[in-house]
Amino acid sequence: MEARMTLLRIDQVSRTFPARGGNAPTRALEPSTLDVVDNDFVTILGPSGCGKSTLLRIIAGLDRPTSGRVTLDGREVTGPGADRGMVFQSYTLFPWLTVRENIAFGLKDRPKDEVDQRVDELLELVDLAGQGDSYPDQLSGGQQQRVALA
Repeated sequence: MEARMTLLRIDQVSRTFPARGGNAPTRALEPSTLDVVDNDFVTILGPSGCGKSTLLRIIAGLDRPTSGRVTLDGREVTGPGADRGMVFQSYTLFPWLTVRENIAFGLKDRPKDEVDQRVDELLELVDLAGQGDSYPDQLSGGQQQRVALA
């Protein structure tokens, strides 16, 4: 059997938030270790408050572990990077903008033809090609989530 390369390594990662308002520090994530190799599909399950979102924020580089380290493709994750993304639990669409305008919002500094082409690609990718002129309140919750993802 061929050995597969570890793409993501979570090595004894923990997160404790400092004490606030006279309360004790909050241990949000117990030390956790996980290796993810090429073509693995991973699901993180657990009860509310067990540290799932905290771990994902650390992997994305949006938060730092209290102890341990995360490496992606052999490089330590020390902050956000263009090589990874994260879909947040709560998302925001601008209700006064169309689907197309919401998707294009982050691309406003690019040439118009480039923006139009990229928005078309993303609409196709999230299976909303016919919804570009719709407003968020005209979409189902799942469709709104896909617009936010795009």
